[in-house]
Amino acid sequence: MLCISQNDLDAFRYSQQGISGSARFNAMGGAFSAIGADVTLAAINPAGLAIYKNGELNYGGAIKAINNSTNLYNNKVTDGTSKFIYNHFGLVTAWKSDKDKQSRHAIGLVSVQRNNFNNTISMGGNTNNSSIAKDMLNIATKKGTVNNLNSYYEGLGFDALLLDTMYNKFISLEDVGRTVSQNRKLTLTGKMNELNFSYAYSYKDEFYVGGSIGVPKINYSSTLTHTEKDLNDSMRIGFNSNGTFTTSYTSFPNEINDIYKNYLGFNELTYTEYFESNGTGYNIKLGFIYRFNDAFRFSGYYNSGTNFKMTDVYYNQIITDWDSKKSVTVKVPDEGGRYEYKIKTPSRMGVGFAYVLKKVGIFALDYEASNYAKATISSSDAGTFDGVNAVIANKYKLGHFIKTGAEFNVNPYFIRLGYNILSNPLTGNFTGKFTRHSPSIGLGIRFKENMSVDFYIMQMYYSDTYYLFNTLNTNTSIKTQQTQIGASLNIKFN
Repeated sequence: MLCISQNDLDAFRYSQQGISGSARFNAMGGAFSAIGADVTLAAINPAGLAIYKNGELNYGGAIKAINNSTNLYNNKVTDGTSKFIYNHFGLVTAWKSDKDKQSRHAIGLVSVQRNNFNNTISMGGNTNNSSIAKDMLNIATKKGTVNNLNSYYEGLGFDALLLDTMYNKFISLEDVGRTVSQNRKLTLTGKMNELNFSYAYSYKDEFYVGGSIGVPKINYSSTLTHTEKDLNDSMRIGFNSNGTFTTSYTSFPNEINDIYKNYLGFNELTYTEYFESNGTGYNIKLGFIYRFNDAFRFSGYYNSGTNFKMTDVYYNQIITDWDSKKSVTVKVPDEGGRYEYKIKTPSRMGVGFAYVLKKVGIFALDYEASNYAKATISSSDAGTFDGVNAVIANKYKLGHFIKTGAEFNVNPYFIRLGYNILSNPLTGNFTGKFTRHSPSIGLGIRFKENMSVDFYIMQMYYSDTYYLFNTLNTNTSIKTQQTQIGASLNIKFN
């Protein structure tokens, strides 16, 4: 549950990246670090820009559809979203060296969307033993006094009359023994785009080196909306003229605060967590490609971690509705909160192999590693994130990313296939939940010697486990399928 502090998920969210770039790059599973001559490589292995003879202008986008399936309280819910996304824009120019006509220079200005966060996940069902009120009550009971309550969670419940104290004991005005209709929706929006300024050099078309300065920009927002409703109007409180009361609650003290004469029994609640993150960072990328001969190439690259300067705005809110038709709204902070901090993502290293059979096709394999446990969060308040960073170091493992791709030349068409797998960040293995599988196919059409259009379809499959509460083992699996259908326009310079 979100309080005001950032947690390990904030660091991990910007550390793990998938496949995003030109249609050719996506169709071949991102296995491009040794192939070269694709603008996307400015964001991975900039040495690949040196393989251009003259340069290229390349732009592409896609329709991205996400389908999520949950099963909470044996109630299956499917939800998702679809949206046009920007993939990349790249401009690369290359020219022969004045001192050595067999060597070349290349510079590039390339923007790539490293991540797109748009997603919608819904879950819900009927429950009589797993309510947010019960979770708040458990926490409040453990803390013992009103002064110790977290004003962003159980304290909200207390201020909105969902919790109260009787005989030095916390009680819940949502009957935790009655059945409630419960629904939760997570709405995520935003993206991480990165602008790369690149330089590459080709030595006699045999050895290629390059570097990029990357400037990523993050915009991300998350809205959690949780509702609970007295399903059968079974939580009733009535007051008699002599000051006594009657109730249908399954467990209730012999007395009740007079304030509930104006509110009566619980009807429903809506709890909301909202936060928005914006940030800008910087990183460097270095790489090389060595061409042993016309057919075989080997590559290596290093991407430094990104230093982000982040600003979050946030609030938590609860609205409780009562049988008297009255409601209570509590929001903290009243005008929303704001917090500035820094995130350092882990570095990435990779190697690649490519076999280029002229006029027939290309076969490529890439491997990339990134140690998610090295991500850190910091702020001007010394020691604030020591606990969070300890969680990151203990929770996450070395991540592995394997990418494969092939292209077949059937002039003027190019048929492409790809597949990549991203390991489970909690174990480092390629099995179980959180492992991401992405098959892809594509088609390229060359209209002229210097102009082509590329298309691709890429899917991604993975599953997650989502826990709703702090003190209750209430969870659901989330099975996700993403589908992207996109295209790129390429104009090569003569």
